[in-house]
Amino acid sequence: MRKYIITASFLLLISLFIIPGVFAEKQYIYDDANIFTDNERTDLEQRAAEYSEENEIDILILTKGEQDGIDIGDYIDDFYDAQGPGYDKKHGDTVVLGLDFSGGPGQRDIDVGGFYKGEKYMNNDRSQQLAEDLVSDLAAGDYYDAGLLYIEKVDQYMGVNPIVNPDSIFLKTWFHLLVAVIIGAAIVGSMIFNMGGRVTTNASTYLDANNSRVKNKSDRYLRQTVTKTKIQKNTGGGRGGGGTRTTGGGHSRSSGRAKF
Repeated sequence: MRKYIITASFLLLISLFIIPGVFAEKQYIYDDANIFTDNERTDLEQRAAEYSEENEIDILILTKGEQDGIDIGDYIDDFYDAQGPGYDKKHGDTVVLGLDFSGGPGQRDIDVGGFYKGEKYMNNDRSQQLAEDLVSDLAAGDYYDAGLLYIEKVDQYMGVNPIVNPDSIFLKTWFHLLVAVIIGAAIVGSMIFNMGGRVTTNASTYLDANNSRVKNKSDRYLRQTVTKTKIQKNTGGGRGGGGTRTTGGGHSRSSGRAKF
C-alpha cells in the first residue's frame, strides 16, 4: 500500500510541472513599450489568437521602447531566434509586426515580416504595403487601431494567392457590384433597343445614282506637328529599406519598413 502511495505522490509531483506547460496559453502581443491599455492588449491577444488559428500561422506584435541602439529589424530577428514562435512547430510559420518607440515622432520604425509560410504570403511587397498602411494610425497615436488593422490585413493577405495583389481593385466587393450593374444595364438596354424594330433605311435609300455624281475631289496636305514631352524620372529615396533578411540563426524572412 505504501508503495502505491509513493508512486501516486511521485506522479502528482511530475504533473505539477507538466500540466502548466501543456495548457499554457500562447502569447501574441509583446508590448515592452507599454503602448496598449490592459483592455486593448487583451482584445488584441484574443483577435491574434483567433486569426492565427484560422490561418494556421502565428500573428505577433512586438513593441520596443528601450533606447539600446538595436534596430527593430535585428530586434525581431533576435526574438525569433530566442523564442522560436511558430504555429506548426518551434521556429515555424510566423508573421511579426515590430514597432520601435525609442526615437521621437517621425523617427520611429515599423518592420513587418514573415517567416516560412509567412514569408510566402507576406512577401516583401505585401509587407512593405502593410507597413505603409499603418503609418497614418501610428503617427496619430492610434496604436490599438494600427494593431487591429495589422491583424485584419494579415488575415486578408493569407487568403489571397501570393502572386495576386490583395489590394487589387478587381478583388473589391464594390467593383464586383459595379460590374454586375453595368452588365445588367447593358442587357436591359439591348432588349429595349431591339423591341423598337429594325431600321431598314440608310444613306443610299434616297440617292439617285443616275443623276448624282462627284464633280471634283482633291486632297490638300497642310502640315504635321510633333510634340515632345519630357518624362520626369523618380529620384526619391526608395521604399523604406525593406527586403529579405536572414536571422543569426539562419531563418529567412521578408521585411517591409516605414517610419512614423
